[in-house]
Amino acid sequence: NYYGMLDQLIASKGRIFVGTYYSTFTGYINRMRGYHSQKYKFEGHDIGVIQSYFLIPEATKNEMRRYVPVHEPMWAREFPISWRGIDKGIGKAS
Repeated sequence: NYYGMLDQLIASKGRIFVGTYYSTFTGYINRMRGYHSQKYKFEGHDIGVIQSYFLIPEATKNEMRRYVPVHEPMWAREFPISWRGIDKGIGKAS
């Protein structure tokens, strides 16, 4: 069934999203939200932040609201490098 994928697509289009840090389901939603932020120039798109929050663990609540470089564990969340400058081309990316 396609319910999970449809849930992710619908959640990615919301104004604000709240998920959990160690969820790959949440991770993909945040990646799509990052793509949307670049395409539609949402607030924070220039620095790679999106209107997403983590419910648990509490210490990670605002991690998607600030730029964070890639770090371990890499599977636990998405990073702005995944969507920032995605349409620039290899020669223009910085």
